[in-house]
Amino acid sequence: MLLAERQSLILKELNHKGRVYAADLAQQLGVSEDTVRRDLNQLGERQMLRRVHGGALPMQLDVPDYADRLEVKHPAKQKRANAALAFIQPRQTILLNSGETCLYLAKAIPRDMPLTVVSACPLIACELVHHEKVEVILLGGTFFKPALRCVGTAATNTLRKMRFNSYFTGACALHPERGFSAKYLEEAEIMRVSVEQADQTIVMGGVDRLGLISNHQVANVRELDVLITDQDADAAIVQALQERNLQVVQV
Repeated sequence: MLLAERQSLILKELNHKGRVYAADLAQQLGVSEDTVRRDLNQLGERQMLRRVHGGALPMQLDVPDYADRLEVKHPAKQKRANAALAFIQPRQTILLNSGETCLYLAKAIPRDMPLTVVSACPLIACELVHHEKVEVILLGGTFFKPALRCVGTAATNTLRKMRFNSYFTGACALHPERGFSAKYLEEAEIMRVSVEQADQTIVMGGVDRLGLISNHQVANVRELDVLITDQDADAAIVQALQERNLQVVQV
């Protein structure tokens, strides 16, 4: 087996299982553990996995804060947001997370659609100011600058008193085995409550967010309902997500 082929199989196994062990890989690939360890070290140096004792984990997500990305246009995120409109019906109550994709979704909502939109993000509330038929409920709390949203007890307590037809969120990191996770503890907490209070959760995320894990757990895959992602998303990851009853829409 060629080096590139062997390392490709290691990455595929990692994406599928969420963690790999050198001993198991050696037996599976029919090579020595020293060979596998060298492969893992090389893949780690290329930042394709995170080396740990005895094996490897997926790379942890590390992206710039929301405020640092506001000036950049993202046509792919706009495309995913447009696809999410199919999951919104007039007179529903929906919850929008903060983030670029959710801001694109707010902009895409038809101005003549009667709707109640709840969000902890002031940018989204301001975006909907000219939607005369949209009632906007802005959650209060401590303003968390990295995510440009309100967090904390005030926000979560308000969420627990409400029910939503749908919760829309961008994908921080989504892994078939490790589930949906977020960079910050404060953000993960309010996102976890949001999933609990919604009849369905729609996640919008590109290929760069799939197969990754971040610092704080939000939900397992079976607690989510729909993933809107790109056409060129990894087929093995898509299949693994679908096997956990997640509807995957590729646009």
